[in-house]
Amino acid sequence: NAYLPAQQAYISDLAPYERRGRALASIDIAFAVSGMVMMPIVGWLINAYGWRTPFLGLSFLSLVAALLIWVYLPETKTRTKKEASTSMWSLLRRRNIQASMGVAISFFTAVGIFMTFWGIWLSEDFGFDALDLGLMAQQIGFAELLGAILAGLVVDRLGKRRTSLIGAIASAIMFASIPLAQENLFLIRIFLVITVFWIEFTIVSYFPLYGEQAPDARATVFSLIALGNGIGLAIGPVITTSLWNFFGLGPIIFVAAVSLTLAAGLTWLFLNDVVE
Repeated sequence: NAYLPAQQAYISDLAPYERRGRALASIDIAFAVSGMVMMPIVGWLINAYGWRTPFLGLSFLSLVAALLIWVYLPETKTRTKKEASTSMWSLLRRRNIQASMGVAISFFTAVGIFMTFWGIWLSEDFGFDALDLGLMAQQIGFAELLGAILAGLVVDRLGKRRTSLIGAIASAIMFASIPLAQENLFLIRIFLVITVFWIEFTIVSYFPLYGEQAPDARATVFSLIALGNGIGLAIGPVITTSLWNFFGLGPIIFVAAVSLTLAAGLTWLFLNDVVE
C-alpha cells in the first residue's frame, strides 16, 4: 500500500492520457503473471517445508525489485502539477473524491470476500489442501491475467468510466450467479474463474479513472484509493468468516453482489473522465 500509489502516479505521469489505461494495465498484467507462477510454488513450499518458507523468498524478491527501481527507472520529465499545494483534506471535500473512496471501499469489500470465501468453501466442502488451493489460485491468476489484458486493450478506446461500469456490473452479476453451480465442482471452478476475470477487468479499468478525478494531485488520490482498498480488504474477510460460521454461502454472495452494485452506482453518479 505504500508502494502501489506511488507506482500508479509515476506511470500516470509518464503515459499520455490516450494510452494511460493500457500503461497501468501492463503493470497489473505483471501482477497476474506473478500470481499465476508463484501461487502453486507457495502451496508446494507450505506443504513441503511449512508456512514460514515462502516469506523468505518473497522478501528476497522484494529487495531485488527495489534495486531494479533504484537503478533502472527514470525520473519523470514533468511531475504531477501542483502536487505539493493540494492537501489531502481539500481533496476529501470534493464529491468525486469521496465517491471514489466509496467505490474503492465497496468494490474491495467484495474483493476481500472473494479472496477469502473460495478457499474456505473449497477446503471445508470439497476437502482441498494447500496444494489444491495453490493450483486453484493458479487458475484464478490466469483469469486475472486475461481480465487485465482485455481491460488494457479496451479501456482507452471505450473510455475509463464506461469500461469501469461494464466491469462492475458484470462482476456483480457473476458473483450473484455463483450459487447456481450448487455442488458441481467443475461448474464452481468455471464460475470462480469468470467472476475473478471480471473483478480484475474492473480493477484495472478503475485505476486510470481514479487518476483523472484530480490530475493536480494524482499521487494523493491514489493513496486515498489505497486506503479505501485497504478498508474494503479488511472488512471483506470479517464479513466472510462471520457469515460462513452462522449462515453459509448464500448471504456471503449477497453482500458481495450488493457491494459491487453500490460501486457501480457511485461510479455512474459521481465519477467522470477528465481529459487534461
